[in-house]
Amino acid sequence: MSLTQDQIKKLLKNLSKLSVDNEEVLTTKVNSIVWYMDLLNEVDTSWVEPTISVSKKENILREDIEKKEFSRKEMLDCSNQKVIWDQIAISSIMK
Repeated sequence: MSLTQDQIKKLLKNLSKLSVDNEEVLTTKVNSIVWYMDLLNEVDTSWVEPTISVSKKENILREDIEKKEFSRKEMLDCSNQKVIWDQIAISSIMK
């Protein structure tokens, strides 16, 4: 299978972000890619198992560790910013 220059022009028209100075060179390159794809399609891969990942490891998850609950006051006390009405006050970003 190969593409003609008219088919390449139609592709270029539909793919507006692709611009080419020499359409003959593009036709040659696209046809070489299509030829290679055809060549790959000839390879017998019926015995090959489809793969998602190259390693057969499963996810190894750690145990959940129960963490200490902090009160609102303890968390607000960690802030370097000024606290007003149990909220951290920040300087205005709108100037």
